[in-house]
Amino acid sequence: MWNYHSLDYDYPPYRPPNEAGSALIRASRGCPWNRCLFCTMYKTLKFQPKSSEEVLKDIDKAAKIYARAKTIFIADSDSLVMKDIDDIIKHIKLRFPYAERITSYARAKTLMKLGIDKLNKIKKAGLTRVHVGLESGDKKTLEFLKKGSTPKEMIEGGKVAKEAGLDLSFYILIGAGGKKRLKEHAIESARVCNIVKPDFIRLRTLVVQRGSLLEEKMKEGKYNPTSPVEKLKEVKIFLENLDVKKCELASDHFTNYIWVGSNIVYRGIYGVLPKDKKDMLGILNQTLKFLEITDGEILDATILYERGMINSL
Repeated sequence: MWNYHSLDYDYPPYRPPNEAGSALIRASRGCPWNRCLFCTMYKTLKFQPKSSEEVLKDIDKAAKIYARAKTIFIADSDSLVMKDIDDIIKHIKLRFPYAERITSYARAKTLMKLGIDKLNKIKKAGLTRVHVGLESGDKKTLEFLKKGSTPKEMIEGGKVAKEAGLDLSFYILIGAGGKKRLKEHAIESARVCNIVKPDFIRLRTLVVQRGSLLEEKMKEGKYNPTSPVEKLKEVKIFLENLDVKKCELASDHFTNYIWVGSNIVYRGIYGVLPKDKKDMLGILNQTLKFLEITDGEILDATILYERGMINSL
């Protein structure tokens, strides 16, 4: 086993759950936007692109740790803003000869600004996929959450990534609209996905974290979290309005779970659209019917977090 500290390896603090087995390369620190109400990931960090020299050295170190890695993830939040990102990706390709996939987080606005020519160069260098936090397709919800992007910008950023031949993974934040905009958030999020046609849609349930700016809004009565049953209804509305092809939809995070007492009764949905849509709707309907008749206490990650039963997300 390699010792990361002995190699002075700059290990990234965050990555998507589906990148758990990936070699991690930290090309930047923090988030260039860092104003979203719901996020606490990088609040103590000032965004700082690392120097090319530093990143290339880290890639060489990582190649010793993950010698036969087949998937690589570039961190932190929006590393595609780096001017020399294509050179960095080329070096990753060189040092990881077994790599089949190289991915990164990216903001929709960054994809827009890069444009098709630069994204084509990045794709040619070896990047295969971008993870984009759509969060919501509802304009008012995005404004409230201070996402810094409009639905139109999300669409344009997603489209240019697809045009460049990159796989696109959209993240939808269940509960983002709260009780007041549950339906609008679900329908508009589906609308944006229908236009952009992402390759992957990943559902994440919003948990209001201690110390977040959203917690302040909640205490002021400006945000009302949805109940576990309301979250399921939101997912159902979203799925009913979704019309995409060859798209993998996954609830691959434990925050999507629903408990009755100590038993997990819902672990999310997974399938390829459109062929698995009926089966996924069946799971949602069955779970909703069960929750209507159960005598047990219905819990979700939000409730468990508030009770101190879950400490990290």
